[in-house]
Amino acid sequence: MSSRAVVAPAPSTSIPGDSDCRVDSTVGVVLAEADKASVLHIWSLGVLTVIGGQLYGWNAALATGFVPFLVSQVLMGIAFVTYLACASEVCGKIQFSGGAYGLSRVTLGFYSGFLVGFLELLEYISYTSVSVVFLGDFLTTTLRWDASWQPAIWFVYYAGTSAILQLRGKVLWSFNVFVAVASVLPPLLYCVVAVGHTDLATYGRLQLENNSSVWAKGTLSTAYFSWLPYTTWAYAGIECLSLVSGLAKDAQTTMPRGMMAAVYTLFGINLALVCIVSALPPGINETAQAPFPLNAGFALGLHMSDAVANWMIVPGQFGMAFGFMLPCTHLAQALADSNLLPGCLGLKAQATHLRATLLVSVSGFIICLLCHLSPEFDSSLQNISILSAVFCYGAQIGGFVMLRTKYRTETTGYVSPFGMAGAYYAWGVFALLAISIIGGFQDDNGVAIGSLVVFIALLSAYYHVVCKKIQTISKEEYASIFRFSVMKFNASRRKIKKTTQGQAKPSSNQASKLESHGGQRGRGKVESMRKINVYASGNEAALSGNLT
Repeated sequence: MSSRAVVAPAPSTSIPGDSDCRVDSTVGVVLAEADKASVLHIWSLGVLTVIGGQLYGWNAALATGFVPFLVSQVLMGIAFVTYLACASEVCGKIQFSGGAYGLSRVTLGFYSGFLVGFLELLEYISYTSVSVVFLGDFLTTTLRWDASWQPAIWFVYYAGTSAILQLRGKVLWSFNVFVAVASVLPPLLYCVVAVGHTDLATYGRLQLENNSSVWAKGTLSTAYFSWLPYTTWAYAGIECLSLVSGLAKDAQTTMPRGMMAAVYTLFGINLALVCIVSALPPGINETAQAPFPLNAGFALGLHMSDAVANWMIVPGQFGMAFGFMLPCTHLAQALADSNLLPGCLGLKAQATHLRATLLVSVSGFIICLLCHLSPEFDSSLQNISILSAVFCYGAQIGGFVMLRTKYRTETTGYVSPFGMAGAYYAWGVFALLAISIIGGFQDDNGVAIGSLVVFIALLSAYYHVVCKKIQTISKEEYASIFRFSVMKFNASRRKIKKTTQGQAKPSSNQASKLESHGGQRGRGKVESMRKINVYASGNEAALSGNLT
């Protein structure tokens, strides 16, 4: 039985007019210490969710030259490093897990948090589906099975991974490490055996029809914006690690170390692969069209046939889909516990995450089926996912900026070495990424942005008609909302006081105007604090430990 208290939903910014939000004190799943994740486990999950995207497909972007794609990769890689540094610092500032969804709720508001949560869920389910579809297509093609067997392969995959996710924590994390190592070994082996055969000056230049060679061709549109989404394949989704902070030992220390170790590992492997793949025979023109870009290096270094080399990327694809399942399941459970998913699903306050896992698996299977039936949907799914991700990136970075500026919260753990400059840099790069899709550079006839707009419109209608009246917040979220509201109110008072002290003693008329001006600026915050104090008084004792 859960105990609840009603509070006005003022997530540190404003108070919705006609709805209330209840503090839900339902206790989540309690983990034994042995089942919690260490730095190694967080690192393995981060590498697992992304490494598959570095092993195939991206080489098509080499069609306009090595230099523009390398520059794009470096810029995007630095953006993800600085972005993960922001997310890592947030782990030491707020005391609950929830990723971009949880952060947005307490800093940007309930509606923004709702949108971010569902867009994040769409992103991770879609990324999982992309890998599962690849596995189905790869197996049926390689083993010469009929394509009609692909749905059966998807079913076996989702059923198997759903069962694995129900294992005890220490067993599951050990399995994660095993799959991560199996996924990382092929690209590392490739780099070791192929680097001795590289000649960038000879093979890294595009050969033109007039027998000349160049390092780059095309325009800013064709050589940068057209290929920019491909640079995200090496990192997209790694931010999902913040969703499992509740599973980590000493999260304020473990999470930043694991997250940064993962993103630095991926950054290094990705740059090595881009440089080595581009510098091998038969040359970059042929490499850009190769379905399996690592095969040439394995053939040169180990005399491995294409039939064998093709299988080297399978562990990464299996791991990529599996890696997203755990954080995706926790996000679905968090949404359900906040009454943001339909109650008929029966997910709220479950002792295990089995039902949330099944929901994610069924949703992923449906997306796989849509990809199988509609090639147009399949070709646009990646861009839809990337646009959803950009929305979430912006919200999480925005939350980080607010914690550093408006709320000035103290950081008890990791501090981003890139500071505000790093956050703004990542914001800028991700904005360019959105432009590369919205601006028509992907030749998708607006399918990606149109689909996302329709999805957001449906979500907005669902929120305002259903969720706004029944949503809840956890005790940890309420504690953060309370603390941030106090900080905003105090900051407003200090600013008004500083303004009055910096001026000459005003006349009675000027004083009246100043008082009116200050009242308008602070009235919303005062009223917010009054409502929180009135409605939350019954929960004060229960929350006192979370307010420090």
